[in-house]
This record gives sequence, C-alpha cells and structure tokens, in this order.
Amino acid sequence: MWEYIICVCIWICFILHWTIGSIPKQKYFEIYAGCGIGICLTLLILSLFGWFHTQTNILAFQILRTIGSILYILAIIIGVISLATLRIKGKPEIGIENTTIFIEKGIFKVIRHPLYLGLSFWSIGFIFLIQSIPSIILGIIALFCFLMAAKKEDKFNINKFGKSYREYMNSVPMWNVWKGIRLRKRS
Repeated sequence: MWEYIICVCIWICFILHWTIGSIPKQKYFEIYAGCGIGICLTLLILSLFGWFHTQTNILAFQILRTIGSILYILAIIIGVISLATLRIKGKPEIGIENTTIFIEKGIFKVIRHPLYLGLSFWSIGFIFLIQSIPSIILGIIALFCFLMAAKKEDKFNINKFGKSYREYMNSVPMWNVWKGIRLRKRS
C-alpha cells in the first residue's frame, strides 16, 4: 500500500512541476527528464518494497547484478560531478540547472549532457539489478526519455546561447565519453 502512495506522490510532484514550471517556459526537455526520473524512482520504490525480488544464484545473473551496481555507482558519481559543475561554473539564476552561461569546462568539456548520461546509466543499472520484464520495459522507456531530453535541451540551448552553442555541439559529443576524451587530447 505504501509503495503506491509514494509512487503517486512522486508522479503528482513531477506533473505539477511540468505544468507550472516547464511548459510555460517551453522547457520540454524537463518533461522527458522528469518522466525518466519518475520511472526510475518508481522502479526503485517498487523494488524496495519487494516487487521484483528474485533469488537467482546463476553466475550470469550475478554478473549482471554486479554490472548494474557498477553502473548505479557510476551514475551517482557522474550526477554529483555534473550538478556541482552546473552550480559552480554555470552561475545559475534559480535552482541548479538554470545556468546563465553554458559550461565548457570540467565534465562538460568531454560530453554535453553528463547528467542525462548518468541518469541513463541509472536506468540501465536498474535493468541489470532488478532483472525482470517490467524493469526492462520501464528501464528502456526511461533511457529513451533521457535521450529525448538531451536532444530537446540541445534545441533549447541553441535558442538560448546561439552560435556559440552550435560550435560547442560540433566540438563536444552528446554522450560518447571516449570520443570526447580523444577530442580533448587532440586540442
């Protein structure tokens, strides 16, 4: 019963945020990001309440769970670094992500959307950790939401920052960390 109440409260908060904050400001990327985060939080809550409890000692499943744990930890690290960089370097007006300048330093020098990459790792980590049909379906939907959020935010940032953001897009990949590192080594 509590899991339902918690999940409903999460979704009500996200829906209120979108209708009050994001839609009037045409920040449609926040709707995609919010859906993805809501799905991941729903998976987390339901798994904590034992909805997806499986006891499988098969080595392949244990390896997938280990990979899921690594992705989950990596997602937290990327998220913390991204949010700290946004807060410190982005000079936000309100909140953390409402930056007044676009950031080309730190992790943003390697990839354009590290926060969405971290959230994508979070959803993939859930797929590997929970290992159920609903977690696979919801995890893939969350991954799609984070990908769409990144693409929509690029369009928003082009309108906000203009030509300089287009140049940034041409020199920094969206999520390809290895390509971003190679590009930084060359320049």
